[in-house]
Amino acid sequence: MQEGDFVFVKQFLDNQRSRLNKIEFFYPYKDFELKAVLKSGYFWGLLDSDELIATFAIDLDKEYAKELAELINSFNNSGLNYVYESSGLMVAEKYRGQGIAKYLLSLAIEKARDLGIAICGVVHTQNVASMSTFFSLGFQLRAIWHMSENYDFVYLLKNCEKDDVNGEELILKKVLQSQINGDKIKNIMEVINTDTKEHSALLSKGYVGIGCRNNLLYFSKKGEQKL
Repeated sequence: MQEGDFVFVKQFLDNQRSRLNKIEFFYPYKDFELKAVLKSGYFWGLLDSDELIATFAIDLDKEYAKELAELINSFNNSGLNYVYESSGLMVAEKYRGQGIAKYLLSLAIEKARDLGIAICGVVHTQNVASMSTFFSLGFQLRAIWHMSENYDFVYLLKNCEKDDVNGEELILKKVLQSQINGDKIKNIMEVINTDTKEHSALLSKGYVGIGCRNNLLYFSKKGEQKL
C-alpha cells in the first residue's frame, strides 16, 4: 500500500476497530502516523477482489526506532540501537481464524531479514491471540509499558540484524506441550498475562517471555532456553 491509499486504509482500520470486542486491542494511528508509514515504511494490504481484508506494516521511522530500542534496553540490555515497530495488524472480522495474521507477520520477518533490522510488535496484555501469533514465529517479550487505565502493552522483539534462529519455536512447542501434559520445565516461570509488575520483575532479572496459553505467559531465563 502507498501514500495514495490513505483514505482506503484508514476507512478499513476505523471500521474494523469498531467491530473488535475490545477496541483497546488496536491502538489507532494518528493521521500523520499512518501517512508516514504508507509513505516511508512497508505497509501490506491483503485484498479479496477489490475488498481490503487485512493489513500489516513495518514503521521505518528511525527516531521512533531509537526510542523503542532504549525502552527494550532499559529492561534487559540487548545492545540494540534501533528497533522498528511492526504495527497496523488488522484482519477483517469475517476472515479471522484463517492464519492471515501469521502470514502477514511472516512477510514482515522476511522483509526485516532482507533489511537486517530488529522489529517489535506492541500488543495489548489481554490480547492473547495476537501475542500467540508473534510468539509462534520466535518473537520474545522484552519490555512492557503502562500507558493509562486499560492500556498495558507488551513489546515482542525479533532481532533480524543477524539470523536470529535459536530454536525459540521448538522451545515454545515443548513448553506448551508440557502444560497439556501437566509437566513442569526447569527455568520456566508462569505469569498471568495482565500481571505487568511481575513481568517487569522477571525482565529485570534476565528473563524473557517466550510464549503464552490462555491467560498465562511463559518466561525463560535469557540464554538458558535449551531443549
